Amino acid sequence: MKVSVIIPSFNSAKTIEDTLESIMDQNWTDIQIIIQDGGSTDDTKAIVTKYPTAILGWQSEPDNGIYDAMNKGIKRATGEIIAILNSDDAWLPGTLDRVASVFSRNPDVGIVSGSIEVWEDSPNGAKVVLKSSLLHLYKGLTVQHPATFMRRNVYERIGPFDTRYQIGADYDFVLRCLMANIPCIILEDVLVRMRAGGKGSSIFTLDDWKVRRSYKISSVFYEIITSINNFMRQLTRKIIKNTLGDKTVSIIRNYRWRKRTFR
Repeated sequence: MKVSVIIPSFNSAKTIEDTLESIMDQNWTDIQIIIQDGGSTDDTKAIVTKYPTAILGWQSEPDNGIYDAMNKGIKRATGEIIAILNSDDAWLPGTLDRVASVFSRNPDVGIVSGSIEVWEDSPNGAKVVLKSSLLHLYKGLTVQHPATFMRRNVYERIGPFDTRYQIGADYDFVLRCLMANIPCIILEDVLVRMRAGGKGSSIFTLDDWKVRRSYKISSVFYEIITSINNFMRQLTRKIIKNTLGDKTVSIIRNYRWRKRTFR
């Protein structure tokens, strides 16, 4: 079973080697690595060059955001199974064996998704395991996209990511798959380690709101309360960081994360 893994990247020299090593450690013989780079000016390409399988799939050109890069990668993919792995994330050992076995035993299934471990890249940093779920999508994207694998024919049927969303197109895409009744299997296995951080804040909240309202899966009252809570949480974190420092933010984050199950 051929697997295509798409890695969107931009100035990822500090992290992309960990990502590539995690792919190489799968020891998967039939794999296509597609690195869709947005025009990096650091040493990203020099690092990728050390991996012959990866440099074959290297393409660097300006794009219109991460989902445009993903769409370009999907067009280049030739594998039966397509994965998207960010350039600062990593597959855990045995991930492809586990996922491929599920697809092989279930030929009608189009999507397989597992859990992710989110961690702070710092000594004694906070970490949490977040599961995938189809039951909590009214809250946000609770299918963990870095740990989600799809047959190529799902993209052919559903279409590309909607680039009108800055960072909510994966949420929209999952909901489109559900509306199209694409069969999905959710695994308990932790498949990916993901660094905390990245895009989010008010843009993420706004994109979530747009997606939920477009599918009418939440009330206006819920959105108002959610927006207020998110704003207050971000404001509080900023105040704590500026007054008490990153270490205190990490301690509080670790406490809050212990109560989380889904993103």
